[in-house]
Amino acid sequence: MDEMMEELDETEMSSPAWLATAKKLSEKVHHHLKEEEQKFFQMAGKLLDEKQKQSLAGEYVKEYEEQLAEG
Repeated sequence: MDEMMEELDETEMSSPAWLATAKKLSEKVHHHLKEEEQKFFQMAGKLLDEKQKQSLAGEYVKEYEEQLAEG
């Protein structure tokens, strides 16, 4: 990812190569986040009790709905 960031920094933003690299980097970052998210939620599922899980789920839904409303 660092190499891609460097490549973006060195490439003109109006260049088609910049957009192609940005898309590749975006895909790589999203893939990495999904992997980390899975690990995190598996660990949280083992560590949190049911009440804590419900509380966090409620907070998540509230925040999600607020973000949707903001557009």
